[in-house]
This record gives sequence, C-alpha cells and structure tokens, in this order.
Amino acid sequence: MIKNIKTVLKTATAIAAMAVVASASACTDDDTDAGCPAGCPAGCPAPAGDAQTPPQGSDAVISAWITAGSYKGAGWKCETAAHDARSPSPHGKNRICSNTKLAQTAAPGLYPFGAASVKELFAADGTTITGYAIGLKLNDGASDGSKWYWYEKMGNSVVINGKGAKANTDVCSGCHAGAGTDAAHPGRDFVYTQVP
Repeated sequence: MIKNIKTVLKTATAIAAMAVVASASACTDDDTDAGCPAGCPAGCPAPAGDAQTPPQGSDAVISAWITAGSYKGAGWKCETAAHDARSPSPHGKNRICSNTKLAQTAAPGLYPFGAASVKELFAADGTTITGYAIGLKLNDGASDGSKWYWYEKMGNSVVINGKGAKANTDVCSGCHAGAGTDAAHPGRDFVYTQVP
C-alpha cells in the first residue's frame, strides 16, 4: 500500500509540474491572444501581469500589483502631478501613467497589444489617492470596446473588472470610444491621455 501511495504522489507531482509548465507557456483565450503571433511570445499581456503589464482577473492580484507600485517602475511614464479631469472624464482629480508600449507609440498609430495605462484617482484635495483605473489593450489593430481590458476600484469597491463590450456599452468603453473624435476629445484608440 505504501508503494502505491508513493506512486500516486509521484504521478500527482509530475502532473502538477506539467500543469505549471503548460500554464507558464500557454496563452489565455483566443480573443485575448489574437494579437500575438503563434504561441505566447514575450510582450503578450499575460493574466498574471509583469512589470510592464497590469494583471487581469483577480482583484486581489491587481490590487497587489498596484500596491507594489509596478506602474511607477522602469519604462513607465507618469504625469508630474494630479490635475482636474479632462473632458469627458468623470474621475475628478487624477494622474495618469503609461507603460512603454503606450508611451512610445507615435501618433496617429494604433496602440499595440499590451499597451496599458494606470490612472490614480484622487480626493478633492489632490493628494489623497482614493482609487485606480487601468486600461490594457488585448489585441493589435483597430479597436472596439472588446479589445480593451478595464479595471477600476474606488476605495474597497470594484467598479469594473473585465474585458470591454464590443458595442461599447460598458462604462469604460463607452466613454473611451470618444477619444480622438473631435478637438474637445483628444487622443486615439480608446486612450485620451498618452504620457510620452
């Protein structure tokens, strides 16, 4: 019986190791990875995130990534100070940071797969952070709401956490669809503010 238990444990350990390897090299669903070449090469936004890419899914994981200050690290460009929201933002005072892919994409080009921004949301005093908003492009090419991942949290309340709607009916996609539509709504490709 002990020999059988050892065999079962060895088999379970081997299966677990294969699962870890597979999950480390596997891409997520087809929609998320459509902008990547075959496989899951470096530069594709993985659900777990990295120094340049906000994680997706778990509020706890996203909050930990934010708390660690990952969006203020190497390659990220941030506005120097909080400011009043730009039209049509409902966010009040905020400060925006752009990752390398977003910051270095020259106008009028579309943002690439993995372009991301983090918006610090402030209380009226302009010094107390009360929340965060994240945008992450999930596909190369022309965008619609479903090509962006949105996350917003105010205090302990998650406002949105997931892929946008193709019809731009979710709050974030609906607002960001206006980027670049006229002089009062600068930007492009669902991004109003690019921090170069």
